Amino acid sequence: MTGHLAERKRQAGRRAGKTAGDKVFAVAADLFYGEGIRAVGVETIVNEAGVAKISLYRSFASKDDLIVAYLEDRNTGYWRILDEVLLEHEGNPRAQLRALIAYVASRTTKEGYRGCPFINYAAEFPERSHPGHKVVNANKAEMRRRLTSLASAMGSRRPAQLADALFLLIEGAYASSQTLGGREGPAKVLQKAAAALIDGHLDS
Repeated sequence: MTGHLAERKRQAGRRAGKTAGDKVFAVAADLFYGEGIRAVGVETIVNEAGVAKISLYRSFASKDDLIVAYLEDRNTGYWRILDEVLLEHEGNPRAQLRALIAYVASRTTKEGYRGCPFINYAAEFPERSHPGHKVVNANKAEMRRRLTSLASAMGSRRPAQLADALFLLIEGAYASSQTLGGREGPAKVLQKAAAALIDGHLDS
């Protein structure tokens, strides 16, 4: 509990000096990821942000709009980091793929990791009509596209098949980190499993 409160204080410090809308978004993003989207109400968000409720609605027409903004921000941040990871191995698709898998492995075995925000969202909002699904579907489709592109550039004879197999490993690492743990669960062998899969496809 002490660590949780200390982290909240650090977050509050980082929010100092921001506009009311920025504070609302920062608080909502922290709470949505840490506690679940449906579990967090508008009252909780504005109380933690220390602003009036009207400040939320000036920036976001509804909680759904705030949810979509949260998902879009997570999506943008995710690809920004992965682009940096891949850029370090530009021109070497196999090294890029290894780096991508290593990033996911590191992410899913990190202490305090709360899972993939897009999988978390989809579990909370199964209704396909909810606007957040557009962001989530785009994120997952982009991962499949990138994996296929890298598999093809490596010379795989069945790049789409290899990409989907790797995609399933990645999604499994994300999901199992929340059920069986990251450091001690199946996610810890993600890199070895992916390497064996890649070697098998390139050797066949």
